[in-house]
Amino acid sequence: MKVRPASKPDIPAILGCVRRIKNEYFEPKNINQWGEGYPSREIFAEDADKKALYVMYMGEVLVGFGSFIIGADPTYSEIEGEWKTEGENYLVVHRFGINPDWHGMGFGKALMGLADKICEVKKIPSIRVDTHEDNIGMQKLLEKCGFEKCGIIHLENGDPRVAYEKVL
Repeated sequence: MKVRPASKPDIPAILGCVRRIKNEYFEPKNINQWGEGYPSREIFAEDADKKALYVMYMGEVLVGFGSFIIGADPTYSEIEGEWKTEGENYLVVHRFGINPDWHGMGFGKALMGLADKICEVKKIPSIRVDTHEDNIGMQKLLEKCGFEKCGIIHLENGDPRVAYEKVL
């Protein structure tokens, strides 16, 4: 298994994985987490340009991906509940996914562990992430990784998401 920063040539494989996650995981479970056209090639390209997008490969097969973004996220400025930490010095995990062929094998936990390592190196005290209320698999992963449920945030379009934070 190899985890590394993504580059633009990784984006077609990431988008293929996104399609599979939507079709094979979200759709059968009626999870409306990633709407039409999201996440897009452009968003992944921006994340790659910012050196925030990471990929996990097993040989030539993409196992997972995630964007690990340092700094405040505007959608996290208001929460129905309470964050564990104050201020804007945190890492945000967005657009995180594991290839359905590799679900349940510990790869999500391994890839999420990269966020801990980034925070350790950059001296960032916490990690925040949100997910759809119906995405029980992601909620269980977050709890296994030491995240605590903090409340509900709302995306720019008003959709609610369950918000988590892990203090390091």
